[in-house]
Parts: sequence; structure tokens; C-alpha cells
Amino acid sequence: IMKLRTKSNSIRLRLTQSEVSLLQEKGIVEEVIYFPDGTNLKYQLKAICITGYNPPIMDANFIDGCITILILSHVIDQWAGSDEVSISGSVMYEDQEQEKLSLLVEKDFQCLSPRDEDEADMFPNPENM
Repeated sequence: IMKLRTKSNSIRLRLTQSEVSLLQEKGIVEEVIYFPDGTNLKYQLKAICITGYNPPIMDANFIDGCITILILSHVIDQWAGSDEVSISGSVMYEDQEQEKLSLLVEKDFQCLSPRDEDEADMFPNPENM
């Protein structure tokens, strides 16, 4: 399950091997957090294809209770087929020149010490190799 971590002005997503494959095949991976009052928070990672100019590698938005991180599809393909651990970027706020939202998408690695979590779909930890 794609993990979401937020802290201050940053968002980090961690993806398993099957989620990275799904992102390449379908162009989207998403999860939903359901709350007892019937509301929910959705978060998703989308591959986008933009041509004709020099677009940013990453972008983000929050619309109708959904956090969406957008990454250029060719960047995802390059990352997925490599030993690269992460894709990072930032988005400047429209009304503030100094502030930015930091974005990080990572491959989720198996832990070095045993945990009570199924890690079968996680990437092999490079430190165990």
C-alpha cells in the first residue's frame, strides 16, 4: 500500500514494486483514507505526458479532498527501470515567492531488521545485497 507522509511543507510517497509497475502501466496509483464521519482523504500519483515546452518534472494539487502528485511519464519510466531510489522536486506557491512545497516519491525498501509487516512486495534493501 502506497505510504503517505507529510511534514510541514513536504509530501512524501513510498511505493512498492507492484505499485511502481501499476504506475507505469495504468498511469495512476491511488489510496483512500476513510474517516468514521463518512469523509475521506484520497491521495494519488499520476503519470503525465506533456510535450512542446520544458515542463516541470513534478507538480501537485489538492482538489475536493484529493492530494495529487503529477510526474512526467518519461521520468517515471527512467526511475522505475533504474537503481534510483527517488524522484524529488518542489512547487512554488502562487502567492509567495520564497515558499515552496517539497515533493518526494520513493521506492519502498524492505527493512534491515524484522518487523510485523508484510514486506514481500517491497524493493530489496540495497544494504542487504
